[in-house]
Amino acid sequence: MQMRLFGHGTKRIVPVLDSEMWALLRKLRATSLFDPFRIWLIGSRVQPDKCESDIDLILSLRAGFTLDDRTVERGLWYCRDYGLYSANPACVVDPCFRADGPTLAMAALQPHTVLKGIKLFSPKLMRRVLAGRIRDYRRLGEFSIEYCRRAEETGYYQKLPKGRFDGRLYPYLRPAIEVPFPAIQDHEV
Repeated sequence: MQMRLFGHGTKRIVPVLDSEMWALLRKLRATSLFDPFRIWLIGSRVQPDKCESDIDLILSLRAGFTLDDRTVERGLWYCRDYGLYSANPACVVDPCFRADGPTLAMAALQPHTVLKGIKLFSPKLMRRVLAGRIRDYRRLGEFSIEYCRRAEETGYYQKLPKGRFDGRLYPYLRPAIEVPFPAIQDHEV
């Protein structure tokens, strides 16, 4: 499974146009597996024409549903697998589950802010756990890990855009864009 989702082939994925990315996201959204989830596009792809970047997603709980560890893990695995093996063109979808959801407004991300999420247990995360760089974690299911890290310890903190907040320059997370449910067609009403 590790090789299938994180192997050498994932490094050679071609850029994915915004239109292709949104087609993939609409297909994921329409899949019944994601009924209990809200799906959010985050990271650099919220800005147009960032075709070189992978597709970062946040899955969060949808009102009126409950989730267990197995359902969360299946959602994460499906996102990654679909991008690599079903999407055309193939692409890297990097999902994370956050119970509180994503950032919806532009706000400073302080370096000591603790971020909690669930991700697929990649070789990169495994190396960080073994090196002691991730200490607050638990294995979740067969292929996932729930962990907490300070913002400054993440791989992306230094890459974040910076903005002025209270007169000081701070990194910030781009506000997420929710992937909407398919519109109900007139003939379906």
